Amino acid sequence: MGLPAVEPDKVTSVGMLGAGSVGAGWASLMLAKGLRVNAYDTGEGAEARARAFIARAWPSLRKLGVASAAEAPLDRLVFYPSLTDMVEASDVIQENAPEDPAMKRRLIAEADAVAPVGKIILSSTGGVPPTELQADCAHPERVVVFHPFVPAHLMPLVEIVPGLETSAETTAWAMGFARFLGKHPVQLNRESVGHMANRLQFALVREAVRCLLEGLATPSDIDAAVRYGLAPRWILTGGLMTLHMAGGAGGMRGILDHAGGAIEQWWRTGDPLCLTEDVRAALIAAGAELSSGAANDAWGAWRDDQLVPLLNIQSQADLSQPGLNGKASL
Repeated sequence: MGLPAVEPDKVTSVGMLGAGSVGAGWASLMLAKGLRVNAYDTGEGAEARARAFIARAWPSLRKLGVASAAEAPLDRLVFYPSLTDMVEASDVIQENAPEDPAMKRRLIAEADAVAPVGKIILSSTGGVPPTELQADCAHPERVVVFHPFVPAHLMPLVEIVPGLETSAETTAWAMGFARFLGKHPVQLNRESVGHMANRLQFALVREAVRCLLEGLATPSDIDAAVRYGLAPRWILTGGLMTLHMAGGAGGMRGILDHAGGAIEQWWRTGDPLCLTEDVRAALIAAGAELSSGAANDAWGAWRDDQLVPLLNIQSQADLSQPGLNGKASL
């Protein structure tokens, strides 16, 4: 493929292949970063929903210091009637189709067929291996997973996952582009179903579901254990560092020597969980209880508003953490 045609910090336009909640989140951030967004989405009402999403997201981006304009520059968001025209007008392509491997593979192949050599194709997939996504491409070396966490316009993490055919230049470009957007990228050494962050997330979700089915606590108290016990600590130190610190002066060796037997019991996986009708009914009832009857749009607006000060605190904490000489993580 050769080197990418445009350096990460010289990108001026991004093609949004899919403008649902993830695509609109990306569009919000990229507009805030001064880029032009070219979108292609054939879903009925897709453009109106995307514009409404961006308008709602803009106040949080302003509070976070990413956006400076009082209102979202929606004139820099253009919806194209054809995929080919959208690809031709964009410096880089960001695919955000539903989590349907066949659909993603087809759309990425269509973009690859019309994109000039050197134009990178990023995928927001939360768990489809990139080798599968690039299988039908003439230039698979330019396809790489660029997976954000929802809400994509606010959460710092982006997982960069190369496939077997992805070039080192493409992977390095994606890391640079993520940093240009103000994200904290992590690069996986190999691909895995669910990548890494979703594997971590759903290990905890799996145990939360087990606690619910076993009747250990109410849905509210199960979530409270995460919100008031695990999450505040994990925003500063992840699971492995937390385990290391639990060993005191002895560190990881100390905690393993002291509590290794108990830890082995705690992390036993138990029987596999399947979404039977009974499990589905229990989870749906739990969602209804936790939401207290409020719509998810209201919960999402509240979450985004409250995330801003938390992310600012995390960013400031990164500046002073020991061992990094004050190097910021973002």
